[in-house]
Amino acid sequence: MSMLNCGIVGLGWWGQVLARSITSSSKIKVVKGFTRTPSNAAEFIEETKLEMCASYEAMLQEKSIEAVILATPHSMHLEQIKLAANAGKHIFVEKPITLSLKESREALEVARQAGVTLAVGFQRRGHPSMVKALSAVRDGKIGRIIHVEGHQSAPGLRIYKPGSWRQELDEQPAGGMTGMGIHLLDSMVSVMGAVSEVEVKSLKLLHDNDSKLDEMTSVLMEFESGSSGYLGTSIATSPYFSLRFFGENGVVEVRKKDLSEFVLTDEMGEVTVEVTEGFNMEGAALESFADQVAGTGTYFISDEEVINSSDAFEKIVNASRA
Repeated sequence: MSMLNCGIVGLGWWGQVLARSITSSSKIKVVKGFTRTPSNAAEFIEETKLEMCASYEAMLQEKSIEAVILATPHSMHLEQIKLAANAGKHIFVEKPITLSLKESREALEVARQAGVTLAVGFQRRGHPSMVKALSAVRDGKIGRIIHVEGHQSAPGLRIYKPGSWRQELDEQPAGGMTGMGIHLLDSMVSVMGAVSEVEVKSLKLLHDNDSKLDEMTSVLMEFESGSSGYLGTSIATSPYFSLRFFGENGVVEVRKKDLSEFVLTDEMGEVTVEVTEGFNMEGAALESFADQVAGTGTYFISDEEVINSSDAFEKIVNASRA
């Protein structure tokens, strides 16, 4: 099996997570990097001996690089995708693919026209617990889905550094939606279909900090299927994750911050818990991307699902600003 050689763009904390996730992979590896602020990643660069490029454009000219991994500010994604596609490079881009539905459609079309793979980093969908839950919904195991609800939080308010692009309102609209809530949206729309209506409360509650971001975002949704949904996300509380689908014949849930627990509650209220610990979600997503490039597999997020999550995300952001 051939190795997919990649350049990684953006070496903040998340870019480093992605690079580390494939250090032992036999399918994909990072061979070069580029970051606007190499001093911020000096320790990582020294530790990994990663060869750095002078610019993104210089990276795209490297014949040894077949694909790029974009862990960059959301607003930069579309232009970076265009440049990579025009250079014939495959692209793995962190979610959200862009900040608007129009740009998401444009990004997917640019990649299609160039004949390159464009994969969006919704790595949580590949976790075995999530696969079991979504399969139970898709296969009708718990009957028609009446309602879905999810919550994902992490203390970003304490983690995001002053001056970081993650502290910018234009990059992080509706609080935790770009970093966390969109993961929930992705899983929801993958089995529930498109979202037709949303109601949003996105609030700045804490004033003992310099952040401009909303700390709590709550979303009520209606899907085109007629089912209802709720999504909550906060950047000001402890790490937490739960996604629950309520069907007429039972409930399935994925829970814990590492998604390690899959819970099935049958129609009689009997509860079964399955635990999968230590799963490398980021590495699995990048290897799935490599499989699609190699023609040996299909990436587990479809273009239609990317569009549905982008559409719902745009609805939520617009409603949060109303």
